[in-house]
This record gives sequence, C-alpha cells and structure tokens, in this order.
Amino acid sequence: MTDPANPMATIIALCAEGARRFGDDPRAIADFVEHEIALMSETEQRRLKEQLTLLTDGGGTQKPIM
Repeated sequence: MTDPANPMATIIALCAEGARRFGDDPRAIADFVEHEIALMSETEQRRLKEQLTLLTDGGGTQKPIM
C-alpha cells in the first residue's frame, strides 16, 4: 500500500482504504490512517509529514491528521 517514491499516493491509498473499511465515519478513518502511518518507518513518516506540510502551507493554520 505504501509507495516510498510517491508519498501522496500512499496518503491517498490509506484514506481510500479507511473509507472502504469505515464508510462515513471520519474519526474512524483518521484513526486508521494515523495507525497505519505509525507502523511505517521513520523515513516514510517524515516524507508523509513533509507532503502534508506542503499541502497545508506549513503555516500551522490546520492540524494535520497525524
């Protein structure tokens, strides 16, 4: 499910799998994504966090899912 060369594909895949498993339950989906990310290596986690920071402009205006 993870693609070290494409962190955004990994995030999208995790969100899609969470939605498939938990339907319309945002908290359950977020918990699933956070859990799966926690199981990844530190390097993969850092890459994902960097991508999320770019998406949220890094200004700290929104709390990332992680």
